[in-house]
Order: sequence, then C-alpha cells, then structure tokens
Amino acid sequence: MSNELEYSGYTQNINPSAGPTVSQTTSPIQDSNKKDINPARGKPTSFLANKYNIDQLQYPQDLYSNNLEYGGNYVIFYINVAEDSRILKNAKQGVDYVDPKDVPSRLRGMNSEQQFNSAQAVSGAATSAGVKGVIAGGVLSADAISKKGIVGVTKNAAKGGAVGVGLGTATAGTVAIAAGGKMARQQKRLTKAIALHIPNALSNRYSMQWDAEDTAVFQMGAVAGTEVVKALGTLGTKSNASGAIGNIMTSLALSKGPEGAALSAASGLAANPKKENLFKAVDFRTFTFDYSFFPKNPTEAEYIRNIIKQFKLHMHPEYKDSNGFLLVYPSEFDIFYYNNGKENLNLHRHTSCVLTEMNINYTPNSMFNSFANGMPTQINVTMTFKELSMLTKKEIEDGF
Repeated sequence: MSNELEYSGYTQNINPSAGPTVSQTTSPIQDSNKKDINPARGKPTSFLANKYNIDQLQYPQDLYSNNLEYGGNYVIFYINVAEDSRILKNAKQGVDYVDPKDVPSRLRGMNSEQQFNSAQAVSGAATSAGVKGVIAGGVLSADAISKKGIVGVTKNAAKGGAVGVGLGTATAGTVAIAAGGKMARQQKRLTKAIALHIPNALSNRYSMQWDAEDTAVFQMGAVAGTEVVKALGTLGTKSNASGAIGNIMTSLALSKGPEGAALSAASGLAANPKKENLFKAVDFRTFTFDYSFFPKNPTEAEYIRNIIKQFKLHMHPEYKDSNGFLLVYPSEFDIFYYNNGKENLNLHRHTSCVLTEMNINYTPNSMFNSFANGMPTQINVTMTFKELSMLTKKEIEDGF
C-alpha cells in the first residue's frame, strides 16, 4: 500500500515514521530572474541549536533541555530585521545574523518576494500612475465628453497619462534613492531567537471573502443579444425577442426607474437582481498567542523580562534618518513548532508574520504581587500576529 497522498501538482508522504514531505511537480511561479517567488517549504526542518541563541530567551527556563516534563514540544520565534536597521550595524556574519543559506524558504507576500530592483520599481510606479492619469484625464472628464466628444476624451486621456507617468517616475525614483536602490524590504535573520512552550489555546482560522454581486445587467445583455439574433435568423417570422426585451425593460423600470418601488407594489412584480456569490480574496490569517509567565527564580524572571522586551522591540519601527522623516519597517517573525528538535508538521505552518498587537498585564489577579526585587510574580501576555502571505492550494498542500 502506498504511503503517499497525491494532490494536483504535489505529492505528500504520509508515512508517520518518515514525516510529512512535499515535493513540487508543477512549474513554480517565477520572477524575471527565474527565482521561485512562492517556494514550497517542503520537508520538516530541524532547530539548529548551533546557529541560534535561545539561552536567555526561553520560558520555562529549562524548556529546551527538559524533554521529560515538556515532551520536547516548543515554538520558536525567529526574528528577521530590515537591513537598514541599526541592530545590524557593524554586525559580523554568523555572529549577529544567520547566513542566508541556512534560512528556510520564507513566504512574505508576492511584492516582497519579487525582489524588485530600482528600475523595476520606477517602471511599475510610472505605469500605475499613468493608468490612473488616463482615467482621471479622459474617461472621467465630463466636460470633454460634452464639448469635444471622443476626440476631447482621447486628448485629455493622453495628457493625464503623460502627467501620471512623470509623477510616478519621479516619486518612485526618489523613494529608490532613499532606499539605497533596494526595493524588496530585504532582511536578515538574527541569531537571537525566542523559545516558548506551545500555548494552551492553539487554533488557526481560515477565511475566504465571497460577496454577492448583481449580474442582472450582464444577463439582460446576453439574453437580448441572443433573441435579436434569433429574430434576424428567422427573417421576420415569429420570435420571442419582443417578449424577452419587454421583460428586460420591465425589470429595469422596477429596479432603476422612477417610482420603481411603487410600481412593484402595485403590480406585484419585482426585479430579479440575479445575484451570484463571487470569490473576492483570501483573508490574511490572524492569530493570538496567550502566555502566563510565572518566574520561579531570579534567572527565570530575567529571561521573561528579556522575552517581553524583544517582542516589544521588534514590533516597532525605527527612524531611518536623524530628522525623523522616514521610518524603517518593524521586524518580521517566522514561527515554527518543534517536537524533539524537528519541525512538527502535525500542526499548521505559518507564513512570515508581523506582531500587530501586544497586551501585557502585570496584575492578572487584580492586585500587584512581586518578589523582593520588584519583579511581578505573574505576567500575562497576549500577542496578535498577522501573516504576510496569502494562502493558496499550494501552501495548504505544504502544511500551512
């Protein structure tokens, strides 16, 4: 009996002893440099204790070493900081940040993964602004339509497009210079990582956006066109064109015409909007981790303080310039669940995340209790993360 489940384009190994793996058999989505911009993470990875330092950033204090009590289960929060961050200034490779080749594939959203250079960013901004200029300059120009007809619309559209291209090029060029020519939110992963026990409440929510849209006008056009063709084909013989078109006109009168509501009430007829539920988008997953910290000794209390500080530090931006006109993006987190040092694919994977909200409660029991040095005896922390990449079937097959 085969130990593999076959999906469209992927094969997943379900042999428990071997661990889940995913191999890609379809063509990946690639950028202009033939780089897969949405790579599968594939086989479970291992926690590289020789690459990352969690010594003073783990709770409980013996989480990583005491497998008998915690079952070897823990979650690692990897921290990725912007290359412009002061945290990386004067850093030496392998000391303050991890060699990029040792970092598993990350999912950060299509725009970040495209790795656009300055020229591409300028071109994209110019094109986008040009299209908007065409619309603003011509298509929406009521004055041109009324006074100069289609010629005026075309001229105004051309002028608006040219202005838009110029503005888009100038704006993107200015931003590219400030970014040092790097337009991909480039980051490096710190050797410092946070290790915590698996939260007591661990759940994941998948959500899609479907909205009802009226399709009556489209169907009216299709039906009317079909009936007219039928009438022409029968060379004037009996046709349903007049009946169908009459019904269409009645529907429009009831839904769009003056006194449509009164006419509907009087006739007992209502226009059918012919609504359809249409797929709109995939919601970015948002999830919350709740932790209660109970320091048992001064060392563990110091670990907890360090952990809270690191989360607070990396969820915030920093100034890029001394005048404070520009901000560098906050850090991103990659969250992995492990069992005995190996990624636990019995739980869901996460795309790269940002920490959007953090609530720290120093008085969870409605009163403040502390050790002799003032450290609270209990601190409750709630953190809300939002993923950066949209999920598709590919990611679900890859364990997300």
